[in-house]
Amino acid sequence: MDSATVRDQCRALGERIVSWRRDLHRIPEIGIDLPETESYVRARLNELGVELQESYDGVGVVALVCGTAAGSGPVLAVRADMDALEITEATGVDYCSTRPGRMHACGHDAHTAIALGAAAFLQQHRGELAGTVKFIFQPGEESMDGARRMLEAGVLEDPHVDGLLGLHIGGIWDELGAGKVGVSHRAIMAAADAFNFSMSATGSHGAYPHQSPDPVLAASAAIVQLHTLVGRTIDPTAAAVITVGRVEGGRARNIIPSEVTARGTVRTLDESVRAHLRERIGQVIAGAAGAHGCGHGYEYFYGAPPVRGDARLCELVRRAAVDVLGEGEVLEIRKPSLGGEDVSLLMEHAPGCYFGLGGSNPERGIHSIHHNPGFRIDEDVLWRGAAVFCAGALRYLAPRQEQS
Repeated sequence: MDSATVRDQCRALGERIVSWRRDLHRIPEIGIDLPETESYVRARLNELGVELQESYDGVGVVALVCGTAAGSGPVLAVRADMDALEITEATGVDYCSTRPGRMHACGHDAHTAIALGAAAFLQQHRGELAGTVKFIFQPGEESMDGARRMLEAGVLEDPHVDGLLGLHIGGIWDELGAGKVGVSHRAIMAAADAFNFSMSATGSHGAYPHQSPDPVLAASAAIVQLHTLVGRTIDPTAAAVITVGRVEGGRARNIIPSEVTARGTVRTLDESVRAHLRERIGQVIAGAAGAHGCGHGYEYFYGAPPVRGDARLCELVRRAAVDVLGEGEVLEIRKPSLGGEDVSLLMEHAPGCYFGLGGSNPERGIHSIHHNPGFRIDEDVLWRGAAVFCAGALRYLAPRQEQS
């Protein structure tokens, strides 16, 4: 199929993709359990005539577009995340969230709608596919739990997935203007780890601080020192972030509490930096506790690894994107984001390409500040994501004599 046909037909799907995105935007759900969202996705797939799979333990939605060599040809997965965030929307759009305190503030509603658009096109042209496209609609990306659960349920098997595509829309990569596509086989998003720590003591009256070590002071010292680790123990050319985002302790202004707890996140692009910071964070916490006479606890949780694409598949997607959008519309992502994405767990088991789609459009007053109450995207670019998925699938699943 020629690239002009893919481009024109995907552009013609644009209004439907926008409509689906707005429907989903109105009903944001959190975490793994997304009954309304999943019901909506299943209904649209049924309308499109796409075959649904039912064997994933109630986690997510999986569907198949079966081409001429289904069962013998390769299988390409298209993955889209579906969950929202615990944020009160402040965009003022007429399709804003109808769920108080919940909002699609990261673009997952758009990802799902784009994948539905790709399913619509590929189902109509399944005779052009020498293989199968498996659509994976995943919950729980924000909690970094969805990909793991779907893996445990066997999502990359029956049929076995040979390659995987995904995308992220918005303003994550500064170099991607509205509608621009970014592709790279290097790490483009970070490992997203977490840690907890606590400082403990007997506690006492605030007027008699000599009667108990102060866990507030110990925790404060630890937090200050943690934020020096990147600047003073990591190569300046390497990327890393440590953020302590939650601290709890104490009930009254005149009581030295018996415990203070804190939670933080660590973002890295390199495994050696990741291992180094895990060890050094523990040392800092233990040192601060010892210096202030407190007991302490420390837990470190490995999350999703960095998002790093397969070189051959990324090149295939780059060429497909150039074919349908034009050379000047496709860029290499050179500046990685330290945001995390659990699609990387799937890409550990299947070669993958995760590409970016620019969604910010400052000229139109549309700013894609992720995880923000005012998060918006330029909906005019959504069809472009579907076009790249479709062109990539057609190229990946082309009859052998047509592949180039």
